[in-house]
Amino acid sequence: MEDKNEISKKVETIQMDSAGELEFLKKYHLASPLEKNFYQDILDTLEGLQRERYYILELGKDITKVREKDDLIKIFSKRIKEFFYFNHSIISVIDKNEKSYSPFLLNPAASPLVQHKEYNNLVASHFTLDEPFIQQVLASDGPVLFELEKIMDRAGSPLFLRANYEVGLRKILMTPLRSKSRTIGFLHMYSDRDDTFSEEFISIINGIAPQLSNSVTNIMMNEKNHRSVEIDNALLDLGHDLVQIKDKRQLLDILNSSLKQFIDFSHSLLTTSGDSFKSYNILLTDSDYSQLFDYAELRLLQSNTSLEDDIYDVASLSYYPVVFDLDVPLKKSPPYWFTDAARRGCKEVMVKILPNGDIKKFGLVLLSDKKGAFNEEAIEIIETISGQLSSIIGNLLTTEAIISKEREKTILLDFSSDIATVRTKEDLEQVISQVLQRLLHTKLTVIRLLKDDAYRLEPYMYDKGAAILADPLCLELLRKEMNVEEEIWRQLLASEEPVLFNIEHEIDRALDPGLVKFWKQNGVKRACGSALRVGNVDLGVLLLLTEETNIAILKGISAQISIAVFNIQTHQRLIDYKNQLEEENVHLHEQINTLLNFSEIVGNGSNMQEVYKKMEIVAPANSTVIILGETGTGKELIARAIHNSSPRKSKNMVKVNCAALPAHLIESELFGHEKGAFTGATERRIGKFELAHEGTIFLDEIGELPLDLQVKLLRVLQEREFERLGGSNTVKVDVRVVAATNRDLQLEVSAGRFRSDLFYRLNVFPISLPPLRERQEDIPALAHYFLERFSKRVGLRLNTISPSVMDKLLNYKWPGNIRELEHLIERSVLLNRGTVLTNVHLPGLSEETDMDMQELLPSKTLEEMERLHIINILKKCNGKISGKGGAADLLEIPASTLHSKMKKLNITRADYQLDQPG
Repeated sequence: MEDKNEISKKVETIQMDSAGELEFLKKYHLASPLEKNFYQDILDTLEGLQRERYYILELGKDITKVREKDDLIKIFSKRIKEFFYFNHSIISVIDKNEKSYSPFLLNPAASPLVQHKEYNNLVASHFTLDEPFIQQVLASDGPVLFELEKIMDRAGSPLFLRANYEVGLRKILMTPLRSKSRTIGFLHMYSDRDDTFSEEFISIINGIAPQLSNSVTNIMMNEKNHRSVEIDNALLDLGHDLVQIKDKRQLLDILNSSLKQFIDFSHSLLTTSGDSFKSYNILLTDSDYSQLFDYAELRLLQSNTSLEDDIYDVASLSYYPVVFDLDVPLKKSPPYWFTDAARRGCKEVMVKILPNGDIKKFGLVLLSDKKGAFNEEAIEIIETISGQLSSIIGNLLTTEAIISKEREKTILLDFSSDIATVRTKEDLEQVISQVLQRLLHTKLTVIRLLKDDAYRLEPYMYDKGAAILADPLCLELLRKEMNVEEEIWRQLLASEEPVLFNIEHEIDRALDPGLVKFWKQNGVKRACGSALRVGNVDLGVLLLLTEETNIAILKGISAQISIAVFNIQTHQRLIDYKNQLEEENVHLHEQINTLLNFSEIVGNGSNMQEVYKKMEIVAPANSTVIILGETGTGKELIARAIHNSSPRKSKNMVKVNCAALPAHLIESELFGHEKGAFTGATERRIGKFELAHEGTIFLDEIGELPLDLQVKLLRVLQEREFERLGGSNTVKVDVRVVAATNRDLQLEVSAGRFRSDLFYRLNVFPISLPPLRERQEDIPALAHYFLERFSKRVGLRLNTISPSVMDKLLNYKWPGNIRELEHLIERSVLLNRGTVLTNVHLPGLSEETDMDMQELLPSKTLEEMERLHIINILKKCNGKISGKGGAADLLEIPASTLHSKMKKLNITRADYQLDQPG
């Protein structure tokens, strides 16, 4: 038992001037031994309270000295650990929305949680205040102790409870931090022992909670003030930088570099509404974002969007920026840029329609790949700069528009002045080369013109001074004819506006690989081109290799080049027509008669008389006709004669060779296709059935048609209607069908290769053409007909066939029918000497006869013989080609035909000009 003096010292240590404790001393001194035990317990309690006051006082002194955010939790933990054991602690604060809380002060060096795989996600998370765990803490007057194992798997419990349990911690002491009766955050303390958080420990934590709250409040206010100063300074600098901008392309990059210090976003866009204010489109993207798109995607991104979508419509009605969660579906279909942002991983979008008087013309869009990025601070920053940003954008665009218009006007006036003096192709080439190199810094300028068949593009001119021509491949490509179906030319000819090509994108799309590969190898990144047309008539294309593009300038230049090319071509045609109009007119009539004249059907034998009777019966009707016969018997000629003798003769007769078309193209060829129906279908195409509307369609080699197409053809024959490939609209046609085949369709039906229902539909009025071996009486007439035609064509005076040759023709079996006879007579005419056809070379002659004939035949080729004959005639006429006594007159062919043959056979003046005496 302690004596009186020891007890007095202990009591004095507790509180010497306390009247209550002095009274306690007297009672203790006079108490019995049993009572003294009671008073001893009280003494021990008083010592504990004094110790708590000491801890609280010392911790309070340390906490009040803290000025830096990161130091508070470190000092707090260090001082507590001098007296008590625990593992680690953090402080979280309630977010401004007062719906969640998030980590604020951390001490990673002391936390075992840093080893957990979810640590980074946890410290960046916001946890809801609605769940039961934190609600229990909010409702308490002081610290609340929990066993992690019992609460971590409850519904709604925050993820950090299980994470701490998984790294070995077992208990958590949660203390609400309050300031002015409002909870501002929580102190989290963790231990891996069951006996850590004693009543004394909890009492001390409760005692220092107000000081911690004040310190956290002060740190938050200091941070806010410091950040506010930082933001103000940054916005001042941003304003200064923005007013210095001369090119709008710099705008978003400067904006990004400044705003990303305070707002966690990835990319920015600038929108502008159209002049009609019914739609808007992307005016600018920051340079990093634009690189994510290929050329086609960039055009989609910049396409017009209705102002009534759920984005612009909502944002335009709000005074403040509006934040959209990309996981929340919109009522209306979202614009392309919005869905694309979601596809690229964006989580939130903030849109601010910039103020500009009553006209809401511009919009700023920020994209973030994180949720919660656009908080109150971000909204306040964007609202602060919105007015200045709107003014700067308007000024930039106005200035750019003025400069651009003046430059375009100057360029086009200069070019118009230069091109007005153009009279020849050489003049045009010089003007184009000089102007485009000066204005657009072109590496190469190329013009290609459509050939008469409108299917090929031939070289017309190119810039012969271009450095790129040093590459031999360049010259090879420039001198090569191109097919208009190749994608690059198809795009240019189909577009009303100039077209830009991004080389990297075109490489990926395998667009004309040889040409694009050549561009890339020579460092070309972009090319542009335009169709050359006058009115609705396509002349060709203009293609430029250049890094600079100005659509308005290119469009104006293309229009003037088109007129110049058209004038040059017209002038040249007038010269040609002046000299050749009469001959060409005669030749044209000859061609028309050859193609369409019914009299070209030769033969009056009994077999052909039967054919003529059937033709006479069926021609005026509208019935379907099928012409049967071997190859070479003249099925197409009969079909054309039926058409020309029918009421439909003023309309088209369209021929389709079913055997010559690839299987995958037959349906498109017959019925047409809609734009986008398949890869490469860049525009709608009319099929043969539509082209033959109110006329006749001739389906040659119908027996070669695949079974799947037979079904579709059957429907057209039955219903006279069809849908284009890729379309949904029904097209009705009025077409007469004439088909032809060299197959036995009944055998094909039996073999399952031809549909019986289609056969019966086609077999309405069959006409069978006899093979030539069954109409020998017609062979003399046919042979003389072909003799006259080919003699006249090559300029020979052959008008008789020798009896021996006619006997050979009559006795031959003609497996190739009339076509074989035609080709044989043509060859024989070229090889013959004299005015009588004395030799023909028929297959199957004896070896001796063959050798005799070889001795009679010249050793030269057919082409060489024809060339030699024309040269001899030209020499005889002293080089005179047209007019009376000229070579064309002697050969009895039009001068234009002779010119064509001379060009084809490479006959030059040097070949037929007689040597002059020396």
